[in-house]
Amino acid sequence: MKSRILSISSSYSKFENILPDELIQTQLKEELELARDELKQIIKEDQENIKNLCLQQNKTILFDEFRKPDYIIKMAFYTENDTYDHLLFNYAHWTMSLVTLEILTYNAINMSTELKTYYTDYTNGDRTKQKTTFINFVRAYQDFFGFLINIRSTIEQYYDSYVRTCNEIDPNNKEQTIYAYKSDSDHSQLLAAVKELLLHGNRGRLAGFAVLRSAIEIFITRKLFDPKNSQKYQNNVIKFPAKDIPTIRSICNRIDKLNLGSYFKTDSVMRLYDWQSIVAHRGLLSEEYLTWFVYYHIANEIITSFNNNSEQYGDQILDELQSVGLIKVV
Repeated sequence: MKSRILSISSSYSKFENILPDELIQTQLKEELELARDELKQIIKEDQENIKNLCLQQNKTILFDEFRKPDYIIKMAFYTENDTYDHLLFNYAHWTMSLVTLEILTYNAINMSTELKTYYTDYTNGDRTKQKTTFINFVRAYQDFFGFLINIRSTIEQYYDSYVRTCNEIDPNNKEQTIYAYKSDSDHSQLLAAVKELLLHGNRGRLAGFAVLRSAIEIFITRKLFDPKNSQKYQNNVIKFPAKDIPTIRSICNRIDKLNLGSYFKTDSVMRLYDWQSIVAHRGLLSEEYLTWFVYYHIANEIITSFNNNSEQYGDQILDELQSVGLIKVV
């Protein structure tokens, strides 16, 4: 069972590269409103299709419960103590994607109005205020472009969640998703995100410091726990008895016990890791110079150190982690 949602994507993507002087010549707001109305109709059709499919296959979804954000979160973000239900999991993610589309398309319409206003103010307004109006226009242009990109991506995610939900309801439904496999973010993508947040110069720059912690953590754990990077355990599988990957602190403690801390800059890792945790959880201001310095020097030095020394010492670290029960190599 397919959704018509992909057909609406071009109604948004065609404006992704719109030039400033084309804004005045285009019925931007009106076209986006038409696209939003069509989107709502498609969502309504898809909701009815899922309900009918459930009746045909005698499957139960508590549709009214999915009007409650808490219930959606419970179904979408299961914990190890929950009973995992594939159908409810996929339906929850589909529900989140459709709600997100409604929010994004609404905001894109509002931003299109702001965009035209700022452009008109810049081109026809008071020359003494031109610098301010130009900055306002640039920021609005970035936001509008961002909404369109997010709408396009969310449409594809909506489609895949819809297909997975229908396939779960009816095993005979063999519709294919757009993406057969999605790879996780790697550390380089997160580092690029930090730089982009900083350069936009808006409030997003305040989030960069916490993202650096994630970039470092992702690199360390994937470098260390991927058997392909091991000379001794290339043909083995690394499992985690506690069901969670060992913490950065526990990894660094075992590296220090082997007297290898200086090679892997564990002192810098832990200081940054602890401080970034404080910034993230207490909402402290991370000033720009801190983030830029860590981005250009410390983060890259830590990543380089782990990358250069893992080949020689990685197996020793794995053996140490296994000896204290933090990992199991099978």
